[in-house]
Amino acid sequence: MKVKELRSILNASKAQWAIPADIADDTELEAISRPFAMGGMPPAPGAPTARSPRMRRPADAAVALWQPGGNRLTRPFVTALPRTWDWRDVHGHTWISPPKNQGGCGSCVAFGVSAALEAHQRIEANDASLPFDTSEANLFFVNERQCNLGDPRYGWSIPPALDYLVDQGACPEEDYPYRDVNQNAELVLGTQGTWKIKGYDSTSNVRQAKRWLCEDGPLVTRFTVYQDFMTYWSLGANGVYTHHAGSTLGGHAVAVIGYSDEQSCWICKNSWGSTHGNDGCFRIGYGQCGIDDRMYLIQDVYDVLTRDEIAYNPRTLRIVDEGARGWLLTDGVSRMKILDSKEDARNALCVARRYTRQGFVGRDNRRANRIDYITEYWAGNSGLPHEPLTREDAIPYDPSKVVAEDIDADGWRLREGSHWMLLADDLNDALAVLQIVERYTKMCFIGRGNHRPDRKSYIMTYWE
Repeated sequence: MKVKELRSILNASKAQWAIPADIADDTELEAISRPFAMGGMPPAPGAPTARSPRMRRPADAAVALWQPGGNRLTRPFVTALPRTWDWRDVHGHTWISPPKNQGGCGSCVAFGVSAALEAHQRIEANDASLPFDTSEANLFFVNERQCNLGDPRYGWSIPPALDYLVDQGACPEEDYPYRDVNQNAELVLGTQGTWKIKGYDSTSNVRQAKRWLCEDGPLVTRFTVYQDFMTYWSLGANGVYTHHAGSTLGGHAVAVIGYSDEQSCWICKNSWGSTHGNDGCFRIGYGQCGIDDRMYLIQDVYDVLTRDEIAYNPRTLRIVDEGARGWLLTDGVSRMKILDSKEDARNALCVARRYTRQGFVGRDNRRANRIDYITEYWAGNSGLPHEPLTREDAIPYDPSKVVAEDIDADGWRLREGSHWMLLADDLNDALAVLQIVERYTKMCFIGRGNHRPDRKSYIMTYWE
């Protein structure tokens, strides 16, 4: 199709978008329509449309518009929805993160969900300038999705992405930077925190979607992309898009950041960068291309600190002979460690006196072999003098070469070269352990030579 033909169709339909006058009539649409990656797949049959949704008022009830610093339970009600709402300008601030580009990878669902997550974090924290940047690579590649059309793992649908945010969470972009190429998930930096959501809801009711936008924040949705949308976007995404010509190219997921009843359209944040100076957003007419068939709302963003530390008084530490059960290290309040021999217990006492906190990562995992997935560490400087150990059992490593690899049902593996170091139950635990091990150069053990059937319970791990 040539530009002249599409111009004629748009004029006859009185469309709210047009091809700029400086594009020649005899230009082929393919010449001005840059192909952008998509990857928004329809949900699997029977996929959930909500998970732990919060109690909300019906679509036709009074609306409690979002207000900075206000509690949703104490907001004043209005009887009518605003004619326009746009999270790029609410109470004088933009709550939307800068435009991003998914490149040549079909990872739009990860970008749409991340855009909504980043906005909700700012909105819930009442801080429009909050430096919050989610790792799309974390969402996409950890879930074994792949970039290339034709791959059986190509693209993604919205519900499993939201389920992952409920169950696992997402790390910061700096901990797993995005690259638009097929890859196996591999993390090289650790962090104490990841972000999760407590649940999500969805609706096919247009009024309900609008009130959720005004009361809570952006939504996530999917729509069908046709050839003329590529033209519309490539030329600057000016005006309100409505479909008029061209074949189906695929599905695409975006964040919905507002609406306009004056223009009868949704306002969406895209993941194709910015074109001709726009801010990475576009407008699409109500009901167009399935845009409002089902919209998803994330709820209650929170951060997860996976470390679990128990404070103790190093000056009250002592060891107690418990006969066949072994030797107990205690601070007089809690049973801290059990050791196989008096020598192991004495060495453990010397190490523990250096610190003030006994720390764990992964102690809440529910695996049958859960002890394999718990990483122990010691924190806090007691200031007490170091006492020499009678035996040293340490494995040196290069902290700059330690990575965490996703090994599917077996969790995450921390590896340095060909050396397996530790196992972690999930992404959060892997990131937290990475942050610990990258500070040291030796992984040390006391009691690793014991021969008890439950020998792992009698090993103390520390780092130097």
